[in-house]
Amino acid sequence: MDDVSHLEKFNHSLLLDLPVSASAAEKVKPQKLDYFLVLDLEGKVEILEFPVVMIDAHSMEFIDSFHRFVRPTAMSEQRIGEYIEGKYGKFGVDRVWHDTAIPFGEVLREFEDWIGGHKLWKQKQGESLNSAAFITCGNWDLKTKVPEQCKVSKIKLPSYFMEWINLKDIYLNFYNRRATGMMTMMRELQIPIVGSHHLGIDDTKNITRVVQRMLADGAVIQITARRHPDTSEATGMMTMMRELQIPIVGSHHLGIDDTKKITRVVQRMLADGAVIQITARRHRDTSEVKFLFKNRIR
Repeated sequence: MDDVSHLEKFNHSLLLDLPVSASAAEKVKPQKLDYFLVLDLEGKVEILEFPVVMIDAHSMEFIDSFHRFVRPTAMSEQRIGEYIEGKYGKFGVDRVWHDTAIPFGEVLREFEDWIGGHKLWKQKQGESLNSAAFITCGNWDLKTKVPEQCKVSKIKLPSYFMEWINLKDIYLNFYNRRATGMMTMMRELQIPIVGSHHLGIDDTKNITRVVQRMLADGAVIQITARRHPDTSEATGMMTMMRELQIPIVGSHHLGIDDTKKITRVVQRMLADGAVIQITARRHRDTSEVKFLFKNRIR
C-alpha cells in the first residue's frame, strides 16, 4: 500500500527482522516448493487484517510482503469504530487502520495482482499457486475464516485458497511434540518475539521466523491440507444458479420469483441425475431436528 503512514509503520523492518545467515541456509534440505507465503489473519467477526510474508523456500530469504487492513462489510460504522479501537487502539495503529482499510474484495484483487507480479498465479479457473503455498499457524485461517468472509462479501472462494500448510502439523511431525500456537513454538525454539502479539503483520513475521528455524533444522515443509473442489459449499440459490449457469428470471428476494428460481435448480439437478430425498426430520416430541446426511451444509 502506498499510504505513507502505512509504509512507515509496517514495511521498514521486515528485512531486518527476518535475517538469514549463510550457515543456516546451508542446512536447508531440498523442498518441494519454491516459495512460502506466510499468512496470519486478524479478526473474529470479519477479517480486519490480511498480512502475507513471502520467503524463498530454499534460501529462507525474505522476498516481499503484502499487507492490507480490511474494512468489514456487514458491520455498522459505530460497531467498526468500537471494534477497531479495542483491537488496534492498544497498538497505536487504529488511525492507520481507519485511513487505509479497504473492503475484502478489493484486498483480494490487489493480492491477485501481487501474486501475479511474482508469477505465482494466473487468473484461470481452478488455478492453484505456482510452486508456492500458504503457511498458516493452524487450519482456521484458510479452512474456516476466508470461506466465511467470502460468503459475507459475496465472493466466490478463489482457487489459490484451496490448499495450505498447517505449521502446527509440520511442527508436530518434525519435532515430535505438539505446539498449541505460535507463542509455544517460539518459546520452545527459544526465538525472541518481535513486535506485538495479535498485530497481524507482526505475528506473520514471527511465524516466518519459526518457519526459517524449522528449515534450518532440516524440516521439509509441504502441503498438509487440501480442499476438494467438489466439496465447496453453495452459499445459496444465487451461487447454485451461477455455478450451473442457469439464467436468472424475475426479482431476487421476491418470494414467488425466488421459488421459481429454486425450482429451476431442482429441475437441472434432476436432469443431471441427482436423487433428491429427505435431508432433515423434526422429532415430534422434541424441538430437535435430526439431519440425515453426514455431508451437509452446516
